Amino acid sequence: MSAAAILDLGKIPSKVNPELQSERNCSSLTPYISEITAIVDGGRNNTEKRRQIERILFKDPLFRDCAIDSVYKPREELYARGVERSVRLFALKEEYNWTDEEFGIAVYVINHQYSLGLHTVMFIPALERLSTEQQKAKWLHLARNYQIIGTYAQTELGHGTNLQGLETIATYDATTEEFILNTPTVTSIKWWPGALGKSVNYAIILATLIIDGKKHGMHPFLTPLRSTEDHKPLPGVKVGDIGPKLTFNTVDNGYLILNNVRIPRENMLMKNAQVSREGHFTSRGPSKANYSAMILVRVTIVNWCSVILSNSSTITVRYSAVRRQSTLDSSSEKESKILDYQTQQYKVFPSLATAYALFFVSKTLKNRYLKTYAEIMKGNFKNLPEIHCQSAGMKAMSAEMTVELLEISRQACGGHGYLAASALGDVVASAKALVTVEGENTVLYLQVARYLMKRFAAAVSGERLSGSTEYLCMDPIKYTCPINSPGDCMNVSLLCQVYRFRAYRMISKAARMLQRDIEGGKKQHEAMNDNLVQLVRAARAHLLYCIVVDNR
Repeated sequence: MSAAAILDLGKIPSKVNPELQSERNCSSLTPYISEITAIVDGGRNNTEKRRQIERILFKDPLFRDCAIDSVYKPREELYARGVERSVRLFALKEEYNWTDEEFGIAVYVINHQYSLGLHTVMFIPALERLSTEQQKAKWLHLARNYQIIGTYAQTELGHGTNLQGLETIATYDATTEEFILNTPTVTSIKWWPGALGKSVNYAIILATLIIDGKKHGMHPFLTPLRSTEDHKPLPGVKVGDIGPKLTFNTVDNGYLILNNVRIPRENMLMKNAQVSREGHFTSRGPSKANYSAMILVRVTIVNWCSVILSNSSTITVRYSAVRRQSTLDSSSEKESKILDYQTQQYKVFPSLATAYALFFVSKTLKNRYLKTYAEIMKGNFKNLPEIHCQSAGMKAMSAEMTVELLEISRQACGGHGYLAASALGDVVASAKALVTVEGENTVLYLQVARYLMKRFAAAVSGERLSGSTEYLCMDPIKYTCPINSPGDCMNVSLLCQVYRFRAYRMISKAARMLQRDIEGGKKQHEAMNDNLVQLVRAARAHLLYCIVVDNR
């Protein structure tokens, strides 16, 4: 085959495939596609904004070709192109005066194929949520105008989800009014922060605060890493790239070693805790308030899962509508569309349905987070444990569902799904990172389970509960299964009752098993470890109930 013929294969037809069009013509949803699009975009105005942004971006080959870059370009070029896109995106934001929401649409349109995402996803939100007003005035405008580029350095080589086990330390020196940052062990090396390898010059570093030999918990420290003049590492800083990953190679995830790096006292972000010049420590609210930026990212991941499933479902459904294989009717000379086979529908439709379900869950969760964050800003931390539980659990559940369904979708496309050009292989590999990023799923399920055990104990003691665990006050004796016919399974209100009772039974079972073992003489940590599987099951049951309720 000639080179010209091969190039012709890569040309995408400008017309809709007739097989696909015939499916659209038969769909009962086609007359409502404008309304559905508006719902997904968040309103008709947002739909028009998205289309305007698409027109701006896709005029530029830098953005138009980003979908195929990950398939055909080597890692070094992916990173270089990712940085180039980042700079261009930041310039377009200023040129068109995009809001943060509009910039987010642009990032969504290019499928996050840029290198400096951590700057906008975590660094700036952390500054907004963890800084005092004076610190915001000093640092935020620099970050928003890209005069400093930052990341969020929490995970270490030896510790990730167990934040209390992080080993990086920040020791206060009252004589100079400085903090001295160190990564004293190999396992304390900061490991994985996005854009740390080559790009950023600042990081918000999570470290244990030490004053006069006493530990005061984990706190955020704004730390310069590279010179703003020549981008070389500053004294005491060793920083670099951790190497190739399965995917996401537009981003330079890095490592960081700190050796007696001194920063001014004012560089500790002091929204929730303060250290005076003399070294007196005071705190405001629970320590988990320092994790508000991390909670936001977990909320965002639920939305990412919805988007990823939407993309893969689009590929798989369209492929299934145009691919023909064998015949359902032996008298027909034309092969049948594989979408007409029940087995294919069982592979394809759950992924599509889950994409919509997670879309609505993510919207509800984001609204809850914003409400709780507004309360925290006023000094009200009452609902922080609830949103911490919800964000951790939904991140774990959505990531687990997404990874499982993506692989089924890839298989549903046969050999073509294994071809890199289908994009499904890259999507599957990329999604696998969501299982561990911002908290390993099993650990997050267990955090949810511990919260549920506390709430169940409170319900048993007679306390009136609110929020997602309100149902734990129910009287199980009064429950009667409401499903009396197959048609009842289409009634969402009845399904909510079933999922609620299922969650209650599994949570109460886990609580009884723990109580039995403790009363039998086991230490609490032994009883917990011997029942971890049941605790994870209870957490998943609770989260599935929440998903059903959020999609009523």
